[in-house]
Amino acid sequence: MNNNEEKKKMNPFILVLFAGVIPLFVVAILAVFVLEMAGVEVVDWAKEKTSNVPIVGEMIKEDQPTEESTQKLEAAQAKLQERQDEITELENSIGDLESTIKQLEDEILRLEHRNDSNNNTEENQNPEEDVANEMIQSFTEMKGKQAAQILESIDDDQLVVRILTGMEPGDRGEILQRMTKEKAARYTELVMETMENE
Repeated sequence: MNNNEEKKKMNPFILVLFAGVIPLFVVAILAVFVLEMAGVEVVDWAKEKTSNVPIVGEMIKEDQPTEESTQKLEAAQAKLQERQDEITELENSIGDLESTIKQLEDEILRLEHRNDSNNNTEENQNPEEDVANEMIQSFTEMKGKQAAQILESIDDDQLVVRILTGMEPGDRGEILQRMTKEKAARYTELVMETMENE
């Protein structure tokens, strides 16, 4: 009989559990799901409403960025800004180089045109020398870095050596200093050979 009495005492508890608590829990989960799908921020609303409740409010805390993460974020933003500044500077440098190359191409065309007209009138006995001298003058007036980049991109070594030998030693040294080590060494050797043969 004791067993039957215990079963009867447990039955109301189980009945309340299965008939009341579990269905309410399932309904609450479904309600949260439906509200979330409808666009209602249920979790944020619950955090806001329970933040003033003494014990529950302390348990639910907003995610606060730590000082370390803030410092990392600021360092990353500074590095990103630095990279963007470098990119802008390089883009400006590319634009300057492209305009310089365009000017030099225009000057070459102009000099070739003058050379053709001089050949026709035979007023100038050595037009190639004039063209070379004007090219040397153009590279001498340029900044060393720009001149070095342009000369490195020229495939004709003889033309580069001719331009470099026509320059003053100081200007030539500044340009060679700004070239890659391999090209600077090759052009220095070719310039030395040319000067020895003259």
